[in-house]
Amino acid sequence: MVANGQRALPVELTSFVGRRKEISDVRRTLRRSRLVTVTGIAGVGKTRVAVKAAEGVRRAFADGVRFVELSSLTDPDRLAQVLARALEVPDMGAQAGEEGLAEYLADKELLLLLDTCEHMIGACSRLVRTLLAAAPGLRVLATSRQPLGAPGEHNLVIRPMAVPEPQERPSPEALARYESVALLLERITAVDPSFELTEENAGTVAELCRRLDGIPLALELAAVRARVLPVDAILRLIEERFWLGDEATESADPRHRTMQAAIAWSHAFCTEEERLLWKRLSVFPGQFDLAAAEAVCADDRLAVERVYPALDGLVAKSILVCVKGADRTVYRMLDSIREFGTAQMRDPEERRELLVRHRDHYFAVARAGASVEPGGDLAERWVRVRGEWPNLRSALEFCAADPAEAAVGAKMVLALEYLWIACGMSREGRHYAEWFVQVGRPDPVTRVRLLSLLSYILVAQGDLRAANGHLKECEAILATVDDPACRTRLVKIRGTVAVGEGDLAGAERHLTEAIELLGCHEGSDVTMLAAMVELGIARIWLGRIDEAAEVLEDCKKICLSSGQSWAGSWADVGLALVLRARGEPREKALTLLRDALRVQRRVHDASGASLCLELIAWLAAGHEDPMWVTRLLHASHGQWRQVRQPLFGSPNFLAEHARCEERLRRSLSRADYEEAAAEGSAMSMDEAIAHALGGVDDPLAAAPPRERRVPLTPREEDVARLIAEGLTNREIARRLMVGRRTVDTHVEHILAKLNFSARSQIAAWVIRHRAG
Repeated sequence: MVANGQRALPVELTSFVGRRKEISDVRRTLRRSRLVTVTGIAGVGKTRVAVKAAEGVRRAFADGVRFVELSSLTDPDRLAQVLARALEVPDMGAQAGEEGLAEYLADKELLLLLDTCEHMIGACSRLVRTLLAAAPGLRVLATSRQPLGAPGEHNLVIRPMAVPEPQERPSPEALARYESVALLLERITAVDPSFELTEENAGTVAELCRRLDGIPLALELAAVRARVLPVDAILRLIEERFWLGDEATESADPRHRTMQAAIAWSHAFCTEEERLLWKRLSVFPGQFDLAAAEAVCADDRLAVERVYPALDGLVAKSILVCVKGADRTVYRMLDSIREFGTAQMRDPEERRELLVRHRDHYFAVARAGASVEPGGDLAERWVRVRGEWPNLRSALEFCAADPAEAAVGAKMVLALEYLWIACGMSREGRHYAEWFVQVGRPDPVTRVRLLSLLSYILVAQGDLRAANGHLKECEAILATVDDPACRTRLVKIRGTVAVGEGDLAGAERHLTEAIELLGCHEGSDVTMLAAMVELGIARIWLGRIDEAAEVLEDCKKICLSSGQSWAGSWADVGLALVLRARGEPREKALTLLRDALRVQRRVHDASGASLCLELIAWLAAGHEDPMWVTRLLHASHGQWRQVRQPLFGSPNFLAEHARCEERLRRSLSRADYEEAAAEGSAMSMDEAIAHALGGVDDPLAAAPPRERRVPLTPREEDVARLIAEGLTNREIARRLMVGRRTVDTHVEHILAKLNFSARSQIAAWVIRHRAG
């Protein structure tokens, strides 16, 4: 999950020009303030400056930099959940919202970049205040059109780029040193490589930058015209048509009017089809592909075969950003351009029709995930579906806001079951299932299906009491409604609850009945496959190992033939427990668990990955370095912190965990055990998985045995390196942008871990390691 989970900073699709002072100001301010807000008008480049500054300070944060884009979020009440998902907070917990997020961040040293906060200033301010109070190592860098207004906030205003004064007549060389001119030239030569700044066109270029007020987005929109027009023609057209004075350009800030006028000017240069598509594409909250654009935007006014030419035209005019991947091309709009498109949608019925089409398209995307073509991989399909979350969330919010669409919204929640259960998004699944149960007034059968899904989510979160409450309501409804499919699912979830409660006989009875009702045949029913895995695990705890192996092997065969790699990974977990129970050599069981762990990582199944980490520790105890195993066991436990009941609350799993922990305590001194436990608990999921897989990404596993017993954390290594460079604690604190007291604590830990008494010994140790 390193690639998926880190929420890497956005990749720059065009070269970065200028802004050295602004970037330096942001970095310098971050050293003395835990909350920095970069403000400025639309199109001035707030996000790019913030991202560039964050790249420069990434190494100063032990837990890295996380980027969270908020423009697609419309409900301020969902802000904490959106941040939790972006930060890869383990999502199987019942604890949600600000409290769970604050607990997760409490021990992190992290820079959080919140992009586009202006449409929910109050919510962002409240949440940032809560998180900064709970997490001393957290710093927040926000972009917004206005300050957040939170205590301790430092506001940096990003101004438009410098432009030449009207009376100036600089040489081409001097003119090119103005940032606005440099940006314009960079973008013009991208579309017209033959263009050069000369004595003849210098005045025109300077005037063009002045007329556009040095606003980067306005300059880029104008530069696109150079594909077909010389710069003097571009300037003439601006002078003739730029200030149209329509309602779209009304603003108290003249520079904001310039930005709006630049967008309106680009709009005027679009063809009728491009303008129509621009307006309709504004219903997409984030990225989209050609298929989505055709499904949502095509009708009798815009034929489906004309969507791509119009799309291509908008890319050429820099209205859309095109991002080409290995197997897919997607498009997106900048916020200010989307806002302009939305403003053109003056007919409420037209907008509603587009939102319905948008919802229907992504409902179809959800339903398509229920099956996979021969030789395919259902998990891979759902990884793609998960990437569509901004659009899926927008579709669900549309249904939630309109009572006439609530029935469709409830069905969409059910269609996304795999996303909620397998792909680490149970928090969102619980939210929407509860909403449509309580507010959507579904019909009895749909209500039972929603309550069953909600019960399944609650079992995964360890909230067995709430799950039982919903199941009782299901039973009451089914006493008056005859629906065999719902009744079968209810039997299955009763078995799932029984596994969690430790009622193994009841679990076996319910799960066996459910499998018989479902029909144990070769297919891809996730409910049946889950029942088979749970039945196998129940039989393991009952001591009927051969029967457990039989049902788990049958499950694995079905998974292999139907592309169900996620369900297959859980079958591997069960089969690893079978091998352990039989006392067979542990290498095969470890192979199964590590294969399962890779699948769980790919689909973001936090509970599955945490269980794999746990079981690997059980198998390694007594065979591997006990420090390594202790780290792993507590890394697993750390990932369950967001769960009300670790290990699903299962008494059988919890008892085994306690036995493994006791064995490790006997193998180590108290100091060594507590040190390894603390290091494991502090690991992220990425680090824990690397530790378990024992690959080159795991510095602890790769280190020689002698060094493993005195490992430094990444932040302690940074401090040690700076000590070797001769810096004082105060200077280190400034360099790493942390408090002096934090550095003092790190130095004390380093001295204790290495059994040193002086800073000079730390410096010598660093030098030896560099040489080694």
